Amino acid sequence: MNKRYSTIMSMAAVAVMAGALFGSTLTAAPISVQGADTPVSALEAVERMGGLQLVMPGAYAVSGTCDELLNSDRPVVNFDLTGESHELPMLGGNYNAMTFSGQIPGPTLRVTQGDVVHMTLTIPSDEPTQHGNDMHASQMSAVPYMGAVNIGETGEYCYIAEVPGVYKYHCSGVNVAAMDQHVLSGMYGITIVDPLDGYKRLMVDKTTVSGGEVSKDRQFYSADALEFQLQYNQLYVTDGNYDMGKMMAHSTTGTVVNGQQFGYVPNSIHNLLMFGDMDKNIFVAQPWNSMDLKQYQSQLLFFPTDTHVRFFVENQGNMPVYWHIVGEIIDRITQANRVQAQGTETWLLGGSQNMIADVVFDEPGVYVAVNHDYAAIYSGAATVMVAGLPLAPINETAAAISTEKFPVIDGAVAAGSYVGALGNPYDAIPPAGMNTIDHAAKNVHCMCTDDVAAAQIADGAIPLWEAVPAILAEAGL
Repeated sequence: MNKRYSTIMSMAAVAVMAGALFGSTLTAAPISVQGADTPVSALEAVERMGGLQLVMPGAYAVSGTCDELLNSDRPVVNFDLTGESHELPMLGGNYNAMTFSGQIPGPTLRVTQGDVVHMTLTIPSDEPTQHGNDMHASQMSAVPYMGAVNIGETGEYCYIAEVPGVYKYHCSGVNVAAMDQHVLSGMYGITIVDPLDGYKRLMVDKTTVSGGEVSKDRQFYSADALEFQLQYNQLYVTDGNYDMGKMMAHSTTGTVVNGQQFGYVPNSIHNLLMFGDMDKNIFVAQPWNSMDLKQYQSQLLFFPTDTHVRFFVENQGNMPVYWHIVGEIIDRITQANRVQAQGTETWLLGGSQNMIADVVFDEPGVYVAVNHDYAAIYSGAATVMVAGLPLAPINETAAAISTEKFPVIDGAVAAGSYVGALGNPYDAIPPAGMNTIDHAAKNVHCMCTDDVAAAQIADGAIPLWEAVPAILAEAGL
């Protein structure tokens, strides 16, 4: 395409996009095209070239409005959210956060390919601003369905989750205005769309040796897996409030995983189990040590060795995520139900990009999932994970504090990891799907309100700030 027609098509595309997004009736101003005898409008030029026909996919015809989809004989999954502003903690103080349903990230929606999602968003009467919800798993026009919901009202839309994968959802601001503030202040989450026929089994490349000869020995693991969810973002905050100037300059205040800087590192409980001293730190950065922090106390991720572990990872922020596990190789990367890599050290996720990472941890030990950008690591993007039962001092302490009422060491041994004693953090565990292995226990953890933490307890999660003192008292310590 020559420069003249390229310019014309660009102008036409802008006009069409603007009309589609904002519902405006646009009159194209005459433009002079180099080499043209007379000025012509962009739309006239397009007409001369044969016209422009907009073809909308069939799914668009019914997505958005709920009347037809809710009666389409497809399974329906209701997803009810509220838009709420709260003051929440960050390193160095509190900040004015915006949330879906009182938590950062918002609740995870999990559906099966082909399900109908019925999303409602309610804005409480005391909320200071409107909010919207743009769900990337949908295929439908943003207008009118993803626009701002008025204060004191509820908006809804429906769509078919047609394509498997992991998808961001986020606040669309006040009809796009201030969308950056709302998202980067906490209004984001993920949708997991499971494949209709389930996940694929995992192949891991290994070798064996016999008689001095090395040969391939591929290992296969069931599609069933222990599952975790990790969502990355940045904070841009000055004096407790969102700072757009910092965002535009990419000057981050901190990097968060599931809404918290260093939210998955050791705490005072692990210090006690390891060293017999709550104040003697294991890790270089432990800013959320105390049990007094309740749901904000940092926690670790636990799993057995030789087990299929599946990570759902989403980059919710402005900066790239170079996802890497210190000490391991990622056995498989999947995006949109297509395998992208097998046996890789690091995988790059741009803004609003996702992946499913499958890993089998061969050796007992301590591993760290990081965004392999040093600024991100040192500002919060480090997730400490323990495979198996590798730490002899912790094993000995767990045995010593075990009682008939609280058989701590028995739980750990039965689970093949410390999850059986301490649980895995609730907010790092997605809702169960068709190929999910249940976690032996969950603990209360989230960047969330006390009401959300109470809901986790009601769902069976352990409040360690209550359980650990009770265990120590029963053991006479």
